[in-house]
Amino acid sequence: MPMFPWPDGKRVAVALTFDMDGECVPMIYDPQNYQKRLSLQSEGTYGPNVGVPRIFDLLARHEIPASFFIPGFTAERHPDLLREMIARGHEVGHHGYLHERPDFVDDDEEERIMIRGLEVLEGITGQRPRGYRSPAWELKPSSPALLKRYGFLYDSSLMGDDEPYFIDAGRDRLLEIPIQWMNDDWAYFGFCSIPSLGNGISSPQTAFESWSEEFLGYRDFGGCYVLTMHPFVTGRPSRIRLLDRLIRFMKEHDDVWFATLSQIADHAIATGAAIHRPNADLTIASRP
Repeated sequence: MPMFPWPDGKRVAVALTFDMDGECVPMIYDPQNYQKRLSLQSEGTYGPNVGVPRIFDLLARHEIPASFFIPGFTAERHPDLLREMIARGHEVGHHGYLHERPDFVDDDEEERIMIRGLEVLEGITGQRPRGYRSPAWELKPSSPALLKRYGFLYDSSLMGDDEPYFIDAGRDRLLEIPIQWMNDDWAYFGFCSIPSLGNGISSPQTAFESWSEEFLGYRDFGGCYVLTMHPFVTGRPSRIRLLDRLIRFMKEHDDVWFATLSQIADHAIATGAAIHRPNADLTIASRP
């Protein structure tokens, strides 16, 4: 199988992406009681207030652009932070309004959420988001067509390949830049006491071993290595050190292209190298 043609003969593309859920965090964890839980609220605000500035500094030191996906509700509370993202050369993408999972709402509500998030992000940054990432990485079969209708260049919520590929979007197609749970910080560090959520708190060394090996594997196969992080998780002191260490490890290889997802999407479409993978049809045929 031929290697994906990355720019300038590079062997692997690397995208550092951040889902800045912010003040949506307590609503996600405990929608019935979040207003009473100041401690849980404080964990959500840690991301924009502490984690993101640390992430900005780290990315600036390494001269790497990143993609940030932000719910509209959080964006409204941190407009200056979004403007700084754009000024620093990072990308701002759509991540719902209140971090709503598309598969938990009907089609009309999904569209209302889409519109509201677009209006908020474009109103703050002056730029219409080109990329979408579904909260909880879950799309409905009808979601790609909705994204295409609202002009999105790409989605980054599915796991069907190691490189960009096209998915069905109604009568059209939409570029997918795939993700994977093993390349997500929540899988290693996610924790909430009540309700009990996440897999517990791992050592940064455990995550480094997994992420660095995954990077080497993507490099072997010429893939697109997308690392997904959350500022309230990776913005913590030991984990920002972990990310710094991982970037330094990747930079030891001179055939790595660090890019935003939007840049990767532009390149994949321009080269015509992305293949089409039809969406799965799991409809159970009715018995005669």
